[in-house]
Amino acid sequence: MRLREWKWMELPVWPPQWAVTDEGAGEVGVLLNVKLRRDRILKYIYIEADEDGHKLRGITMLGKDPRQLESLYHILSQHIGKPLIEIGDLEVSL
Repeated sequence: MRLREWKWMELPVWPPQWAVTDEGAGEVGVLLNVKLRRDRILKYIYIEADEDGHKLRGITMLGKDPRQLESLYHILSQHIGKPLIEIGDLEVSL
């Protein structure tokens, strides 16, 4: 299944949920950085992308299974520098 087809609680896993964006930002820009974040309540992946010199910051989540989240983190970290639209096309099995 392509990454952009995955859902968590009926929400898409990809593209990330951007903190501040223009409407419809979606799969824009190039992946700059990913960080796996874990605290007592939330587990998520923090994502930074660049779109024409503007830095986008967002998150993506995959529920409570830390193995799925770590799997996605490793996949994304191998694609730093790639366009987000290409990353969304990746066939993944989480």
